[in-house]
Amino acid sequence: MAEAKAEPKKKQKVPGEVKCSYCDGTGKHQDQTCVVCGGSGKVEVVDMTQKCQWCKGRGYLMKGIPCTVCGGTGFTRPVSKQRLF
Repeated sequence: MAEAKAEPKKKQKVPGEVKCSYCDGTGKHQDQTCVVCGGSGKVEVVDMTQKCQWCKGRGYLMKGIPCTVCGGTGFTRPVSKQRLF
């Protein structure tokens, strides 16, 4: 009898709200309103299960400059935007 091969389960994309990694959820960056979350400390992202591979979930590649891949969210891109910059 042939055994059925189990197919690997694909993770579903789960939209949701996460803490802004760029300002660490404070809503402020360098005493100004955070450009990523607009001061709310939270961002809505397309897939909250996957951290950004480029910035490793930090929200920036260089201090003071949001990651252009995830838009500074630290996860996948924001829901309503392709890229922040």
